[in-house]
Amino acid sequence: GIPQAGQQRSLVNEVAHQQFRESTTDEERGCLPKYSDESDVGLCRVLEKFRQPLCFDGLLGGGFSPQEHPARVTYSGPLGSWSTAMSGHTMRGGRH
Repeated sequence: GIPQAGQQRSLVNEVAHQQFRESTTDEERGCLPKYSDESDVGLCRVLEKFRQPLCFDGLLGGGFSPQEHPARVTYSGPLGSWSTAMSGHTMRGGRH
């Protein structure tokens, strides 16, 4: 959990904190800001997901070409129609 005022980190959170600090690049740290209500263990979980390839697992609307690779989506529908591609990844920083 998250230490309350005056408390120290738990052993598990301290290990997760050190692992994150020692194993991340400057770019990864820039893309993964730690939220005030987030534990170090939670941040390490997000890092592991961040390191996995992006995959669009939901396509809504029309005009999508068949996907050869789950991280590439091609839209060839008419202008003015709606479509969206969804992923379980959450943007936490960087450019959207």
